[in-house]
Amino acid sequence: MKKGEKFLILEGIFSNFYFILTQGVVFTAIALYFNFNEVLLGMTAAFPMIFQLLQIITPSIIEKFKYRKKLLAFFNSFKLLWIIIIFAILFEKKSPIILITTFAFSQAFTSLAGNTWSSLVSDIIPPEKRGKYFGIRSVLISFSTLLIFYLFSYIIDTVPTPYNFIYVIGITLVGVLLALLSLIPVQDPPVKTLGTISEIKEVIKEKNFLKLSFANLYWNFILLLTAPFFSYHQLKNLKISMTYISYATIAMTLISMLFYFVWGKLSDKYGNKTVMIMGLSFVSISPIIWILMNEQHWPIAMTLDAVISGIGWAAINISLIILPMEVAKRISPMYFAVFGFFGGIGGLIGSIFGGYIATFFNQLDFYINNYHIFGLQIYFVIEGILRIIAIFIFSSIKTQKYVSPTIFMFNVLNIIARRPTQRIYENAKIESAFILKKLKIEKKRLKRWW
Repeated sequence: MKKGEKFLILEGIFSNFYFILTQGVVFTAIALYFNFNEVLLGMTAAFPMIFQLLQIITPSIIEKFKYRKKLLAFFNSFKLLWIIIIFAILFEKKSPIILITTFAFSQAFTSLAGNTWSSLVSDIIPPEKRGKYFGIRSVLISFSTLLIFYLFSYIIDTVPTPYNFIYVIGITLVGVLLALLSLIPVQDPPVKTLGTISEIKEVIKEKNFLKLSFANLYWNFILLLTAPFFSYHQLKNLKISMTYISYATIAMTLISMLFYFVWGKLSDKYGNKTVMIMGLSFVSISPIIWILMNEQHWPIAMTLDAVISGIGWAAINISLIILPMEVAKRISPMYFAVFGFFGGIGGLIGSIFGGYIATFFNQLDFYINNYHIFGLQIYFVIEGILRIIAIFIFSSIKTQKYVSPTIFMFNVLNIIARRPTQRIYENAKIESAFILKKLKIEKKRLKRWW
C-alpha cells in the first residue's frame, strides 16, 4: 500500500469523530438537550443525506479549482463551526435554531467534500484493488468507531451535563484538525475527467446508471423515514443508558470489522451487486427485530440487531462506494454528483415525512397479552418491509459481474453439506477459506471496463 493510500485511511479515521458526533445516538442526545421534538430531530438528523443535493454543483467547482486535495480540505474545515455549539452550551443558549443552523452549514460543505473525495480517490486507488482497499479501510475506520463511540458514550454518561457535550464536541474538533493534517502527504493527481454541468445530460441518458441513482433515491428515502428514531426510542421511551447502547455498537462494529474483509474479497471476486443484495437481505431483517425492543426484551433485541446489522451494513457500506464506479461508463465527478443528488432527494423526502409519521406512531402505546408495544416499534416493522422492496430494485441494475445470492448461498450450503459434520466446527477460519476457494462461477468472468 502506497503512502498516499495509507494517509487516506488515516484521514478517514480522524474524520470519523465528526460522523459519530453528527449521526445516531450521540447526535440524538445533543438534540434532546437542545429541546428537539420528533419533527426537528427527523429533519436535522437527515442533513447528511439532504445536503447531498449540493453534490450536483461539485464538478463545476472542481473544474474551476482543479486542485481536489486543497478543495477537500477547504470543505472539511467548515466542520470546525461546531465550536459555536460549545459557546452556546457554555452560555446556556439551548435554542434548537442554533444547533440546526450550525449543523446545516457544516453538513452542506461536508456534502461537497464527499463528491470531491470520491473523485480524488477514484484516481488514486487502482480499480483492481478497490474492493480489498475499501475493505481494509472500512475495518480500520470501524475499529476507530468502536473506540470513539465508547469514549463519547462514557463521557456523556459519567460527566455532568452540559460539560459532557462540551468535551465530546471539543474532542471532535481535534479530530477534524488531525484529519486536515492527514491530507498533506496525499498526492493530488491531475483531474482526468472534469465532469462539466453539460455532462449531466449524458449521465442521465445512461438508463442503467439512472436506474442505480433511482435505487439510491429509494434507499435513502426509506432509511430517513426511521433512521433518527431508533436511538430516540432507546433514549426517550426506554431510558436505556448510553453505556449499554455503546456495548451493542461495539459488538456490531467488531462483527462489521470481520465481515469487511469477507465482503471486500467477495466484492472483487463475485461482483459488488451480489454483495449489495446480500447486505440488503440482512439489514431488512434488523428493523423487524425491534418489535422486541420494549422494557422486558430490549437486551435480546439489541443483541440480535447488533449481529445482523454488523454483517449487513458491512456489505452495503462497501458496495455503495464501489457500485457507482462499476456501473458508470467512465470515472467522472458528474456520475458521483448525480448519484448523490438522487440520494439527497430521497433523504429530503424521507426526513420531511419521517418526523410527522414518527410523531403519529409515538402516540400509540398498547399491550397484547401483557406484552408492551410502543407505536414506534410498529413503524420499525414497516421500515423492514420497505427495505425488502429495495432488494428487488437493486436486483434490476445491470453490472458486469454478478452471481445470484441464491445460487451463491446454495453452493456454499451444498459444499458444507458434503463435508463431515465435525469439520465445520474445527478450525472455522481455515474451513471458510477452503469453501470460498472451491466456489465456481459458471458464468464467464467479464473484464471490467476500466
